[in-house]
Amino acid sequence: MIKKTIFALSLSIIGLCAFGQQQSATIKLTEEKLHGRVREWPYPVNGVTVPTNAPALLWPATNGKNMVKSMETGSEVPEDPNIGNVRYKVMLASDKNFKTNLISSGLQSWAVYPLHQALKPGKWYWKYGYALKGSNQWTWSPIYDFVVDSKNAGEKVSPPVSEVIKRNEGPHPRLWNMTQIGEDFYRNNLENPEAKKFIAFCEKSMLEPLPVEKPRRIIDTVGKNALEKKIIVERMYHGFGDMVGTPVHNLVIAYQLTKDKRFILDAKRRALNILKMDPNGLATRDDFTSGAVLEALGWFYDAAYDLLSSEEKEEFKKVITFRAKRIYNHLPNRFELHVSDNHVWQFTLRNLAIASIATVNEIPEAKEWLTYMYEVWSARFPVLGTTDGGWHEGNGYFRVNFKSNIYLSQLFGDFTGVDYFKLPWMQNTPLYMVYTHPVNSASTAIGDMWENIPTVVKGEAIYADALTYRIDNPYLNWYVDEIKKTNPTYFNGTDDYLLFRLLNANPNKKSIITSLDQLPKSRKFGDVGVVAMHEDLEHANKSLSSYLFSSPFGSSGHGHASQNAFTINYKGKVLFGGTGYYSNFSDKHNLLYYRSSKAYNTILADSLNQKIGEEGYGWIPRAISGQRIQYALGDASNAYGEIKSDFWLDRFKQINVIPNKANGYGDSGVTLYRRHMLQLEGGYIVLYDELEANKAVKWTTQFHCPYYTIEGENSANAKEQNFIVKTDLGNVNASVFANSPLKMAVHNKFYEAAVNWNKVTNDEGEIKDFKDQWHAGITSEAKQKFRFLTIIQVKDGKTEIIKTISNNNGLAHLQVGNWEIKVQLDGEKPAALQVDDKAAKSLFSYGNLPIQFEGKAYTPKIIGSSIVLEMNGTKVNKQEVIDELPDVAKYDRD
Repeated sequence: MIKKTIFALSLSIIGLCAFGQQQSATIKLTEEKLHGRVREWPYPVNGVTVPTNAPALLWPATNGKNMVKSMETGSEVPEDPNIGNVRYKVMLASDKNFKTNLISSGLQSWAVYPLHQALKPGKWYWKYGYALKGSNQWTWSPIYDFVVDSKNAGEKVSPPVSEVIKRNEGPHPRLWNMTQIGEDFYRNNLENPEAKKFIAFCEKSMLEPLPVEKPRRIIDTVGKNALEKKIIVERMYHGFGDMVGTPVHNLVIAYQLTKDKRFILDAKRRALNILKMDPNGLATRDDFTSGAVLEALGWFYDAAYDLLSSEEKEEFKKVITFRAKRIYNHLPNRFELHVSDNHVWQFTLRNLAIASIATVNEIPEAKEWLTYMYEVWSARFPVLGTTDGGWHEGNGYFRVNFKSNIYLSQLFGDFTGVDYFKLPWMQNTPLYMVYTHPVNSASTAIGDMWENIPTVVKGEAIYADALTYRIDNPYLNWYVDEIKKTNPTYFNGTDDYLLFRLLNANPNKKSIITSLDQLPKSRKFGDVGVVAMHEDLEHANKSLSSYLFSSPFGSSGHGHASQNAFTINYKGKVLFGGTGYYSNFSDKHNLLYYRSSKAYNTILADSLNQKIGEEGYGWIPRAISGQRIQYALGDASNAYGEIKSDFWLDRFKQINVIPNKANGYGDSGVTLYRRHMLQLEGGYIVLYDELEANKAVKWTTQFHCPYYTIEGENSANAKEQNFIVKTDLGNVNASVFANSPLKMAVHNKFYEAAVNWNKVTNDEGEIKDFKDQWHAGITSEAKQKFRFLTIIQVKDGKTEIIKTISNNNGLAHLQVGNWEIKVQLDGEKPAALQVDDKAAKSLFSYGNLPIQFEGKAYTPKIIGSSIVLEMNGTKVNKQEVIDELPDVAKYDRD
């Protein structure tokens, strides 16, 4: 089995055993982080049973003297030059003395060692050593150990890098395996309508003039500071590399489809034009633009090799080498250690891989480039997911990775013989897309640029369609088929995945389509911390959907400090979700609002946000998918405190802002924050928050409406606060209950103003209007332990009056519609929540309340579990869950 090794650490865990033996239903994670921005611990260690028979060994970087805890990749020269001068060796054996079944690596300059051979079941021992280049003074790590399970004995493993390099030493064209399949590619597509349409498109493109090095857009920089000017200049040239590079590889594809030399000769004219461009000029010097032109040159060099003179080949090799080295020289002993160096995974790894394969026989360094990329790919893909198919940063930025996910999987598969589309993560990605961005509906409203995808947009649609060519999933087929019905124009014209479709077309394939009503209403994506709950998944554009988030990655990269936040969508529109606008990765609006907890439907403590960075993490311990009750539990107990990430502290420093309490950051003392969320039949969302701190704090539960207006007045000295949402979708209101007085504030202002100084555009290229949005905050008195109960009603018709049946020392008994709710609101007493609809014969229970269902008493298997009971005909369907760790913790713990 080819499986990405989990980027994890040793965990301190309280209360963990197997179900049925567990002393407590609750697991408390005490580690500072689950994913480090830069690797700080070796893996695998401490006798962990690894989830594959050929794990990747990973360890922290060193500069030859000390472990390197903070570094950034990119075009800047690193502060410590020795980072690039370190060499590593690895030893692995089935005995502590490294005598039996010994595996030894050669010298390498990177801190990953994926095993390309199956290990026999049992215990294995390993260690790594390091020395500076040219030195024989080796320092060795302690000896680590792990266990290979016998159930993984027959899994297929990836080939060693030596075999991979050998496979790529054949004649040109090497890319996309054209040396072997080129003639079939030509013949199979002679009558392909899509190929014919593309060829006609390329005919027209040859009439376009050669591009010149100038900005793609003009943005006024008057009055901007130095950092803003730098960002604006980059934005003026953003996309230039693709603009000049895409026509080159389009013409290469047209040549391979037709054998018509007009196409390759025009590709040559354009490639020669690129050769003349200043690699240090504004147009093609940054990672995006330089990488794009590097890829284009690689495409052309490979396809036209036999048509180039010796002098032309030398000129192409010279420019390719320069641009490739500028990327590669900042990768080893850096890039592989990052939880996700976004730009490299999104673009430049693909750019460099294509150029490396194209020149592997002609540029001496290309073998090393290819070796490094293959080893990192084998060890780390997918970087922001594990196995569940999810993507940590949310769907807005997930799509930025689509093209590389597709083409690197194809490319590495071509020269290894491994089908990377069979990775567990790849196989589960269709379900992630189906659940988190239903057809004709809004998405999860979380993470950078989520606001750019108000419904399924073209990029998501054609990516899903591309996946159908390699993943046989009947629900994915349904998803794509429905998108084609409602948005047929998405699939017209030339797009990024045309070559992929042509390479993988199978006219004899019969796709099975299965309705989504065969799927559970809810699905947990624990690796990335998302639970999706749907009233009707197949018709989400006509019904109620809700989401709970709590990410083990924290607020890394393009992810946000939104642990235990919820989103509610109705009739395909966002009712409650994230607010603010992506103006820049780290300007004032981004750092003080858009990226922060203040922008999300989660809890503030003394008005302070959760931490930004990997340290501010959460997780999803529980979820249940029922017929009339959907349930999720998020834990954000580790999300609060002072920002510790050097990367993010530097981002604040760049804009001259201190992340202190005056700016919404600091230690609030939170020690417990577990949020129970239920979506109930009939249009009800119930939230129950367990909150504790090491001191008395004022707790604020937040509600944000990015598109609609909130109306409500504070009820003085009341233990209940209410507001409504004005929307054309139906009737929406919210009621918040506590055991002590609450105060409510409703407003339409951001904590930090949203200004589109960078002229950010939407997907249609229109400059975005940063409009005000509506917010409600309901705040408690200062309490060390506290409980909130929230009932949100979302209905076509009138909402129900919530009746208080009783309230006995904090134990409240309420009724809304047919649902009765018993809840312990006193924070000094054990938490408890029970929700029951006797007419619908459905019950949820958590805590110590007695359970009576259909005339029978029920006792939890473990005290503190969560239980759903529902009648299914004449039978009781009982689901009981306790805390379950995400993979990052499950496979790497003490």
